[in-house]
Amino acid sequence: MKRGWITLLACFLLALGAQGWAQELEVTGEGTTRDRALQEALRTAVEQGVGAFVSSESKVQNARIIEDRIYTHTRGYVTGYRILREVKGPPVFRITLLATVDRKLLLDDIEALGILRQSMGNPRILVAYSRKGDLSRWLKDMDFVEEIYNGIVESLTDKQFRVADRQASLQFARQVEQTHDIDLDVNRAAAFGLKYQAEYTLHFSVNGELTESVASKGARLRIKGQLIDNTRAQVITNKAVESAATAQTHEVALERAAREGGKQVVTPMLDTIKTAWTDMQIKGFIYTIVMDGVDNADDVFRFADRIALFPRVKDAREMESGGGKTTFEAEYKGRREDLDRDILRAAAELGWKVTRVRAEGARSTWKRAPAPEPPPDKKKAAGSKKN
Repeated sequence: MKRGWITLLACFLLALGAQGWAQELEVTGEGTTRDRALQEALRTAVEQGVGAFVSSESKVQNARIIEDRIYTHTRGYVTGYRILREVKGPPVFRITLLATVDRKLLLDDIEALGILRQSMGNPRILVAYSRKGDLSRWLKDMDFVEEIYNGIVESLTDKQFRVADRQASLQFARQVEQTHDIDLDVNRAAAFGLKYQAEYTLHFSVNGELTESVASKGARLRIKGQLIDNTRAQVITNKAVESAATAQTHEVALERAAREGGKQVVTPMLDTIKTAWTDMQIKGFIYTIVMDGVDNADDVFRFADRIALFPRVKDAREMESGGGKTTFEAEYKGRREDLDRDILRAAAELGWKVTRVRAEGARSTWKRAPAPEPPPDKKKAAGSKKN
């Protein structure tokens, strides 16, 4: 499992480009000797590198293993440094330097320890199927599609991905079947996946034929899979496979081909899911937040400042305001459901009561309840003061 995850990270690193991983950091170290001051500065550089990938909570929970396996090998992660300023003791030596940290090597080692996945969590995936398509008449009455579903789910859960429950998949199938679209509508599929807090929707379709010989009966299936990023409402990969099996009956042959085909169609997607998820968690993703009932300048600034204090928020800013509402953009390193919780917490800390009224991909709309009217006696008191 670790080997496959590390392979994924290698692909992710290549996609980002080498320049993003040789990071220069200005750091300062102090010590009773010059060498100790230098070591402290290098350690500080590595600590900052770790902080870019691992949450504060995970660092606390894994403090001992990070100390033993990462911080004791700071020289291995610092590929070079240049001293900028130096104060020579005794009693205190102080060195400020510009250190170059190999973030690729650092990230690989953090992942090898299992800390990165613990910090990021795993995405939820909705596995869905609809009976639309051109199934041959020999297959229409055969009950084998569930085995494709089971093969996909087995492969996902083996890699510790979370899967939306079976009922959600059945509801998705019924919803798609009721439409008149020939092809799957990506926006609808993404919206349905988000309804069940799924970051990705894996939609599959199937066709094939039955075969027969003197000795056995067989089935040959062609399974197509489409992976949708629900937050972006975009298809991020497609895969088509063929799976065949033989048995004494067509029913058994279909079940065998279906289950194996489910595994085959999802296996190449596992690295894609991990790459996309790692990318979002490390780099962050831009979400749009519409606050209905917030357009006062003071309230706008207060909300933007408050939401920016949460550790997963890299940046929050006002985009437009007017007509009783304000649109914000937040660069967030986490799931949308986590952002929703942070929005509720920020609003509560400001004394607001807000309700989410709509969510589509990376855009959510919230309604702020009006502030309660003061009691009548306080209104009279306020009026008498004015008089």
